[in-house]
Amino acid sequence: MTAARAPLPIHPPVPLACNNTKTVVAPWEFRDWLGALRDQAELLRAAGYFVMVPALMLSLTREVLSGTGIAYGGQDCAAESESVTGETPASHLADFGCTCVMLGQQQRRQLRGEDDTTVAAKAARACEAGLVPVVCAGEAERCSPAEAAETVAAQVRPVMDQLPATAPLVVLYEPHWASPAHQAADARHVGAVQRGLDALRAGRPGVVRTLYGGAVTPGTWTALRDGTHLDGLHLGRAGIDAAVRAEVVSEILADPPAGRAGGDGSVS
Repeated sequence: MTAARAPLPIHPPVPLACNNTKTVVAPWEFRDWLGALRDQAELLRAAGYFVMVPALMLSLTREVLSGTGIAYGGQDCAAESESVTGETPASHLADFGCTCVMLGQQQRRQLRGEDDTTVAAKAARACEAGLVPVVCAGEAERCSPAEAAETVAAQVRPVMDQLPATAPLVVLYEPHWASPAHQAADARHVGAVQRGLDALRAGRPGVVRTLYGGAVTPGTWTALRDGTHLDGLHLGRAGIDAAVRAEVVSEILADPPAGRAGGDGSVS
């Protein structure tokens, strides 16, 4: 039986903010962590907040977040259409009430050898199941803004080629070096990446929204506002602590992104 799904506010001008919990929150702590989200639901809804949780925590997430308007999704899905032992089909995520799924996260690229073709196949399966793909992209090592823009465009292009032109897509730009260095990329660097993505999506009628993630802390959003037109942030570890999460989300809401144009130039 398919669960009712909280909608992901994919269309501008509502900002987007999200958190991938990885496995940082222990199973025995997860109900309390979700309860803190529920307590902040009014604030988080205004920022288009959604969370991506381990498959084992989806049932609990559905239970605790029911009625809050906070959307949630999986941290990965299968690339194959057929049933594969140990894999999570995108259709199962949808059955659990997921609205989206994270794909191409840097650790899966580095440790599991996932390449752009695999990520694109997973995005196609997600789209077929009615999920919004949240595709992670970013350079592995520090490089020039132009090189970063080229790398990210090369990672995202196969996904766009696989998806219907009208399908919504969230691109999460996350330079791999930022979190270990405890230093977010600066506005000049992120702006170059975003201009590359703008060129890539030109003429595409489907909504494409861009988030930044990597060493996000209070102050990151303000620092990136001059020189970028981001739709929001992936909070990472800043989203685990309730007080820090509220501070970052409040910062986004204090200076929200303007309405973004769709790929065809119209406001979506």
